[in-house]
Amino acid sequence: MEWNSFSHSYGESYLHLQFTPKYRRRVFIDNTIRRACKDIMGWVAKELEVDIEAVEFGPEHLHLFIKNWKNYSISYLAQMFKGKSSFEIRKRLPKELRKFKLGNSFWSDGYFHETVGSVTADARKFYIQRCQDKHWQGVDYLMYKQLTQPTLINYFKPSGL
Repeated sequence: MEWNSFSHSYGESYLHLQFTPKYRRRVFIDNTIRRACKDIMGWVAKELEVDIEAVEFGPEHLHLFIKNWKNYSISYLAQMFKGKSSFEIRKRLPKELRKFKLGNSFWSDGYFHETVGSVTADARKFYIQRCQDKHWQGVDYLMYKQLTQPTLINYFKPSGL
């Protein structure tokens, strides 16, 4: 776990954002669109001075794990990432996007967000798998780890028997 020092604080903060393209089109099956979107998200993060821990794709959605975002509200980050990436991707790849019939926008109106602990590979896998289902009905990561960890059984006889 890596802690960061700021002018008046010390710690870390992680945020998981999930964005869906307009009409839930399966745009990310196209490698060109996926690569461009990942590059653009990195550019936006650099501009905002936040760190991207991971960018993962499903065929019709994107998972963005952001680190050290404490200077911004969640809604502002979603607005910046969605707005700037939509503009840039439509400018860079008009021919590739035409076949998906997205209209004048790339992303759907809403987004999913949650604050998360350290983003390990195992945690990322959990959050992505959970978001494939109805994320608001699932368990949290700590409960998931408890449920999936093998239980230790005491095979030793208690003393005095």
